[in-house]
Parts: sequence; C-alpha cells; structure tokens
Amino acid sequence: MAYLSVRPNLPQLIKSTLALVGATFLSSIGAATVLAEPAGLLADGIYLYGQQPVAAQAGSVYMVFEVAGRRTVGAFYMPSSSFDCFHGDISSTRLDLTVIDSYEQTSHPYSLAVQAQPVLAAGEAATELSINGFAPIDDLSELDETILETCQTAQAEVI
Repeated sequence: MAYLSVRPNLPQLIKSTLALVGATFLSSIGAATVLAEPAGLLADGIYLYGQQPVAAQAGSVYMVFEVAGRRTVGAFYMPSSSFDCFHGDISSTRLDLTVIDSYEQTSHPYSLAVQAQPVLAAGEAATELSINGFAPIDDLSELDETILETCQTAQAEVI
C-alpha cells in the first residue's frame, strides 16, 4: 500500500469526524420516510468530497471514491498525510463503509448519514448526494486519482 509523507493520528481523526458528522446530521433530519430505493443512487463515476469545498486544504479530511451501482471503493485522506481505503454500499439514507487502517491493516465499520437530492441538469434528472459536513468538489487532482487507484487495486486483491 502506498503511503504519503506525514501521518497524524488519522484513524482517530476520521472516527471523531465521522461520529460528529453522523450525529449532527441525524439530529437535524428528524423522522424521514423512504418510499422507494433507487437502483443506483449516484451515477457510476468518481466523486470527491471534502470538509472544505476547496481541495487540498491543510487539516481538512477528504473522501475520494468511485461508485459502481450501489457499491463504492475509495479513501479518506488529509493532504500531506497517509490515507485509509474503504469499500461499502450506498443507500438513500446511509453510506455503509468498511475502512481499512493503512498501517495496521485492520477493518473498521463506519456508517455515514446521507441525503439524496434529485437535481435537474441539462434536461436530465440526476441525484446529488449530500453528506453532512462534506461538500462536493468538482476537480480531481492527480493525487486523488493515485489514492483511488491504490484503493481499487487493494480491494481487487481482496475479492
């Protein structure tokens, strides 16, 4: 597995961040009813989300991932640090992940609350995924692509 230069206590940081994001989101939505589960919540493709709406901000956590149907493979990372790969499933209310600690190679289950919002773009209906505490970022960097490719390769070796 490839590593970046400096590694603060990233697994603990991710645990704390995800717990805070999940708790904040769940307390803000109240009761919700899901009538139908879409076949593919997000269009197949690659996505980048960050705690900041701008890429590569020191101290911010980012998640880069690829969606194929309801499955996802990706990573949580901080700029100038290591990264932890994940894989999981997307539903209309949750992102259920298994995060692999890059140093210890141990797996940890995480569930993020999400909200699917329909949008109309260029005359076609699409779905935008809202992850509380994270904002979508349009442009992937070479680093994002390298991290994602590393996690995809690692996941392919597991299967």
